Amino acid sequence: MDVTELAKAAAEAAGSNSCIDITKLPEGNFSKVFLMVMDDGKEIIAKLPNPNAGRAHLTTASEVATMDFVRNVLKVPAPKVYAWNSSCANPVGAEYILMERVSGIELDKVWDGMSGKEKFEVVQQLAQYDAAFATSNLPMYGSLYYASDVPGARPSQIIQGRQRATQLFAIGPTTNRAYFDDRRGEVDLDLGPWSTFDEYIRSRTERELNCISRFNQFPRQQGFFSGPGQYTPTAAAKSRVLNLFSKAVPLLTPKDAALMKPALWHPDLHTENIFVDPENPTKIVSIIDWQAVNIAPLFLQARHPSLIEFDGPITKGFEPVNLPDNFESLSPEKQLDAKKLRAAQSLYKLYEVCLLQKQKCPEIFKSLKFRDSLPGQIFALAGSIFSDGEPVLMGMLIRMHDEWVNTLGDPSSSPLGAITADDRRKQEEDERLWSQGVELLADFMAQVGAYQGWDGWVNHNNYEAMKLRLGHCIESFLDQHASNDEDRRLWLSILPFTDDPDL
Repeated sequence: MDVTELAKAAAEAAGSNSCIDITKLPEGNFSKVFLMVMDDGKEIIAKLPNPNAGRAHLTTASEVATMDFVRNVLKVPAPKVYAWNSSCANPVGAEYILMERVSGIELDKVWDGMSGKEKFEVVQQLAQYDAAFATSNLPMYGSLYYASDVPGARPSQIIQGRQRATQLFAIGPTTNRAYFDDRRGEVDLDLGPWSTFDEYIRSRTERELNCISRFNQFPRQQGFFSGPGQYTPTAAAKSRVLNLFSKAVPLLTPKDAALMKPALWHPDLHTENIFVDPENPTKIVSIIDWQAVNIAPLFLQARHPSLIEFDGPITKGFEPVNLPDNFESLSPEKQLDAKKLRAAQSLYKLYEVCLLQKQKCPEIFKSLKFRDSLPGQIFALAGSIFSDGEPVLMGMLIRMHDEWVNTLGDPSSSPLGAITADDRRKQEEDERLWSQGVELLADFMAQVGAYQGWDGWVNHNNYEAMKLRLGHCIESFLDQHASNDEDRRLWLSILPFTDDPDL
């Protein structure tokens, strides 16, 4: 990257003479971000994708068009783009987006101090934006682009009636990171766009099957597997369960077509991606981080905004959330915890009420409910079997098979065919061992003091201390679970953050 050329591009985009200051801002996993100040005081944000952000050209081109579409067509507040380039063959030497520095402050700075009423005002706006996503009448599944960035776009790919004066929008290949992450980007995959739900689901399944057959290691596993006496994932088991899933799709598919409509969705509405007016923090002024936002079936997209998710039981129905019956006998600390839980549960439910009553968008509510159903869970899990979860998916399919047989009274009514007693015993044992491996990993990470899914990144100042802590935790684990040298060797081959003897 040529910083001088980036500064020139920013000055030109701002209509200024020169860029006089560049500050590197905290970055996420997928982009580098700079604040660029011009000689006349104007400020520009420069965003440059990292190699892990997604496919070249597509990721940047889609992000720009998506921000334009949501801002100017759906009226969802998003940063204004001044200039961009989705090719590395430019004077900067990298893809980039130059956009406005959004006004306001991060919601994260004020959220904890807001009243319940103020928080609900914010959630009402998010429900309004989600309703706009769900009702935008997109023609296909994939990702949004300017039509000029989708060579040979067919009329069916053009978003009719939603164009701007100078730009047509079209649906092109997906930028969903599930088609890129964990070496999936190395495989020749069908990236869409897809006209039908069946085409979309088939592409997900074929994606996972292709990666399973191509690679001999499975990424992002949720537990310690393949150790002594532990569950061992195999390509054969993964492929079998996906093939069974494919047979079951027709009976798993929602009856309500509205749940399968192509829908855009921002999947990460947490407090650091939402900017609010500092004088009136209940008013959202901008939402950032539209990279890799894509178009998929509504029931696979719809979710509660991240900022209202919480740890704890979710209440059923729409009855008022009450404090526990024994509230008065609780300690002051427990009473405070109970009040916080009630507030979180209430906000979670108020989002749903808002969708139904104020936004008149029942398809989102229905999609949320379908996601929680057994068929919904099966669809969700089937999209990541290259990584993990095949014993759980097999168990879900067997339960679905039993429901079909019990309902119709005919074993031949199930698309899965005969499920033998041996099949059931093997699935139960596999899931037991799988759950044991998940628990082992969770306990290990808790000992280390790291969150589930931690990738090993640590602040430079804490590196030596964390390295020492990891060493102690690994030795403690081996003392507890390795009964001989062979066990120790096997465990060391699968434990995370250990030195590779072949390097």
